[in-house]
Amino acid sequence: MKILGVDPSLTNTGYGLLDVNGKKLFPIEGGVIKTKNIDPLEIRLSIIFENFNDLLLKFSPDCLAVEDLHSRPRFAKTSILMGHARGVIIMCAGLNKIPVYDYQPTRAKNVVTGSGRADKTQVMNSVSKILNNKNLLKNEHVADAFSIAICHSIIADSKIL
Repeated sequence: MKILGVDPSLTNTGYGLLDVNGKKLFPIEGGVIKTKNIDPLEIRLSIIFENFNDLLLKFSPDCLAVEDLHSRPRFAKTSILMGHARGVIIMCAGLNKIPVYDYQPTRAKNVVTGSGRADKTQVMNSVSKILNNKNLLKNEHVADAFSIAICHSIIADSKIL
C-alpha cells in the first residue's frame, strides 16, 4: 500500500510517500511544495494544485493521510489560510478518486514519538529513526508529512479508522 502523507500549508506544503509492505515502511519520495508570500492567493493555490495533482498522477497513492486543521484563537487567520491549501489537496484527491484520512497533529506526534506535545526536532528524529533515513532530519515539513503517513499505516493496520 502506498500512503501519501501531507502537511498542508499555504507556504510550505510537505509531502511524504510511504510504501507499506506488511510491517515494513519504506520512504519513496518526500518534498515540499513552496509558494511565495508576495503572490496573490489564487496563484499560490494554483501552484499547490498543479504540483500536488502531478504528484498524484506520478505516484498513484492508494490513499492520502492529511494533517487536520488545528487552531488557536490567536492564530485564526493562519488556520483559515491553511484550510485553503488543505482544501486544494483534498480536491485533488477527490478528482483522482483517492480516499482521504484526516489526523490531528497531536495524534500523529503521539504515534511517532510517544508524546502528542513533541516538538519539531523530536518528530524529525523519530521519523528519521522509524524510516531509517537521516535525510528526514533536514526538513520539518517533510518529516511532519511522513509522520502523518506513518500514523495512518499503524492505525489502518490495526483497523481503527
